[in-house]
Amino acid sequence: MDCSQHYKMLKDMEKDPKNLAKYQKMYKYAYLLSDGVFKIVFTEEKSHSLLISLLNAMLDLHGGDAIGEISLEMQEFPGIFNKKNCIVDIIGTTNAGEKVLVEIQQQKDKFFKDRVEYYVSRVIENQVHKSEKFELPHIYFLGLLDFELFPEEEHEYIHHVDEMCHGKKFFPKVQKVFVEIEKFFKLEKLGFTKDDESDAAQWLRAIRVVIKEEPAPEKIMQNETFRRLLESVKLINFAEELFNCEVKKMTDVMAERENAFAEGRAEGFAEGASTERTKADKEKREMAKSLKEQNVDVSIIAKSTGFSEEEILSL
Repeated sequence: MDCSQHYKMLKDMEKDPKNLAKYQKMYKYAYLLSDGVFKIVFTEEKSHSLLISLLNAMLDLHGGDAIGEISLEMQEFPGIFNKKNCIVDIIGTTNAGEKVLVEIQQQKDKFFKDRVEYYVSRVIENQVHKSEKFELPHIYFLGLLDFELFPEEEHEYIHHVDEMCHGKKFFPKVQKVFVEIEKFFKLEKLGFTKDDESDAAQWLRAIRVVIKEEPAPEKIMQNETFRRLLESVKLINFAEELFNCEVKKMTDVMAERENAFAEGRAEGFAEGASTERTKADKEKREMAKSLKEQNVDVSIIAKSTGFSEEEILSL
């Protein structure tokens, strides 16, 4: 199940939660990159072996640098005074005392990079206490993206982002790694990754089986880790309550956006100017375009934004 199919299932469950049974017959796997499914698959296993395997593959950690164990922590760093809360999908500490943050991002967001910096800075802030010296642990940030963040790098799907000075890493203790999952799928289809035998590529091929509902290649089925992944992400395994929570979250986000648009229009009227209305309309069009790029059904976008299907297709 991919993002648009998952979104359609949630919309149907909003009408009637029992519609889940219909999708359990249609699809073998749940949408792995939804927050709820991802957290269940990668955090509820006692040994966290799936999560450790994924992290070592995507962060390219081997030998003595590889993560052997990880203990998971509270996902939220509460806001101080008027600061925003910091809620990371997964955060943990490795057996070497290193911090690891994992964030799933399903749709393009112009402030995603800002949010990443904020999340990392809040974790850094929490490491040093009074009377302690300013010595930070190694901190890894892993972003798993269901969209393209680096369109200018057409043939690269994993991006290691570092602060550089004169060609050298200025502060190598903080490492950010972004994985463009959908871009890998495109490169795989075009044959650009056929010789890529890295652990990251193998993981993404297993994820492709789940998201694209494809038969698993023999090499994937021979790997015990990937067999456990495929078993754990079967749609039949997940309770109705999980998706009901996601339905509420989805409707809350849509209501929040609609309120923001309404407030923008009201402010424009109060000031006797059209600039706010133009801004609100532009933001709504950007949201509609983003949903279209994620292959969300046009009728669903029209219902959510108020635009006609013809307007959406022209974006």
